[in-house]
Amino acid sequence: MIPYGAMRSNVVVTGMGCVSSLGVGADLFVHRLLAGESGIRPIAAFGTDGCRSHTAALLRDFDPGRYYDAMKLRRVDEGGRLGLVSTRLAIGDAALPTNTDEVGIALGTATSGVHSTVQHLHKLATGGPTAVPAMGFANTIANAAASLCSIEFGLRGPNVTIGQKQASALSAIAFAMAGLRQGRAAAFVCGGMDDFEERFFTVHDRMRVLSPVGGGEEASRPFDARRNGFVLGAGGHMLVLETGEFAARRGVKPYGEVLGVGAGASACALGAWPTEPSGIVGTMRAAMADAGVEPSDIDVVFASANSTPVLDRVESQAIAEVFGPLGVPVVSIKGAVGEYGASGGAALMAALLGLAAGMMPPTLGFERPDSACPVDVSPSARSARGRLALINATADGGAQYCLVARAAADPRLEPRA
Repeated sequence: MIPYGAMRSNVVVTGMGCVSSLGVGADLFVHRLLAGESGIRPIAAFGTDGCRSHTAALLRDFDPGRYYDAMKLRRVDEGGRLGLVSTRLAIGDAALPTNTDEVGIALGTATSGVHSTVQHLHKLATGGPTAVPAMGFANTIANAAASLCSIEFGLRGPNVTIGQKQASALSAIAFAMAGLRQGRAAAFVCGGMDDFEERFFTVHDRMRVLSPVGGGEEASRPFDARRNGFVLGAGGHMLVLETGEFAARRGVKPYGEVLGVGAGASACALGAWPTEPSGIVGTMRAAMADAGVEPSDIDVVFASANSTPVLDRVESQAIAEVFGPLGVPVVSIKGAVGEYGASGGAALMAALLGLAAGMMPPTLGFERPDSACPVDVSPSARSARGRLALINATADGGAQYCLVARAAADPRLEPRA
């Protein structure tokens, strides 16, 4: 395992744009996380009769018409709308200059284009080639959302879309980190965007990866002895990362700093979770080495644990190997917001805003400890002992990313237990 990016440069976070199952806006998102609210609820957008699972963390209070006129939205699918709005919010929050070669975009996504692709293939299969509208084809391309954002805001720096399944957002942030260190841009809008529709949900249900795989109550329960599969989530979590020099020149106040990044992988079957901890261990150690910190310096781990029997156990073993059993407080936000490719960006927001306010979010759904998961987890919000967080993301198939981030000393969010 090696650190992701060889050169050193101070990288700060100056903006956040959030559209989530807990509402719109990063402050509201983290307030509700700390208050123990869940974005998971019964699905009303489409029927789930015949499915084993019936809940998801769908977008809440999201109206793209508040930000763009109807004529523009006609040509943009659901994923593009989510990307445009979350990017717009992040740029506005950072007061970031647009129409410039100095700013790039790195978008991580597992589902960009899924709505348009399903519609395109359905019309092709039922009506033939003449039934498929040509104007909609562009939205089926995975990099459509990032391209739309680049065009809309004049982001003429590097433009990349990264698909690493559940680790997509942290992968995109890692790319931005390397780009800033290498001087390829002065700032990046980066993070993740994911949404899903009926067919996507149904496929996951039939693959028996969603709670209640194996029976039992349908819920997201990271690290809990009763965990039985994950719950799908959705959201756009875009952040502005820039060099400390660029931020100082602009006179903006950072939310915090990304100190180090690690990237790695575990050997496992396609679509399967890692079955042993060495890959996650190596990735965490690479991130800490890149950041120049020791395990004893870390105040909290934001885990990738998503309520699946295998991943939660293996990640627990990895955390225990690096920090010692019960050696560091551990949080998983996926009990509240489910599993999706943008969840790593959500965790970074929760870490920076929560730790600056002196708080760690609860791990919702955790009630019954599992002896196979030797980690310090709480179903309630807790006071934080410091401002340094390690954030994990693991994708099925084995890709792994890890960030070390430090929250700013002065809070932008009032603590709420």
